[in-house]
Amino acid sequence: MTKIARWATTALTLLTAWLGLASTAAAQLPDIAAGKKRAQVCFACHGENGVSKISGTPHLAGQDRAYLIKAMQAYRNGQRQDPTMVAMAKPLSDTDMVNIATYFHLAVKNARGETLASVIETNERIKPVASVAVAEAPAAPAAPRSADAVYNASCAACHASGVAGAPKVGDKAAWSARIAQGSDKLLEHAIKGLNAMPARGGCSDCSDEDIKKVVDYIVGKSR
Repeated sequence: MTKIARWATTALTLLTAWLGLASTAAAQLPDIAAGKKRAQVCFACHGENGVSKISGTPHLAGQDRAYLIKAMQAYRNGQRQDPTMVAMAKPLSDTDMVNIATYFHLAVKNARGETLASVIETNERIKPVASVAVAEAPAAPAAPRSADAVYNASCAACHASGVAGAPKVGDKAAWSARIAQGSDKLLEHAIKGLNAMPARGGCSDCSDEDIKKVVDYIVGKSR
């Protein structure tokens, strides 16, 4: 056996033990890459690295793997109720849940073994009650984002594949009745959220104008 093969075998054995899996030939290691791919529908709210940018949405980075699996199972089985989470969890298999939970569990840890989520939460808890603000020159306005950039970052995870009942972009049959409601109603749904879609599609820093542009972009491709 080569040094690389021995190293790979040792790494797999350690990972298996760390995740609490049976160290037998029959034991199947979680597929972290598959977990990340399947978790793409989670990124709009929970962040790609498991650190949410949306107030009130929990961080998932470094969370206990067993807890995440049980939470997803509870949403899928109807034991926990949240329209967005139930819709996201319904199509997940047990293997999907193990892979997703493992991806977020291993997402971020520092040299001391602390998760980024716990560090952020601690810093938020102990931050000073008041602070002294020093006037600075106003920052240059951010460059406007194109509609396709916003779509790819926040909308494509669901609307490109039809996840959680989202109408696929380009599916004229799925969009015809929705388009018939008028652009104002579509914009209202996009801003406020509808069914499994969170407010602003999870793009918390998108302006109303950004949302309008991406709605027009989707409609234009789905007429």
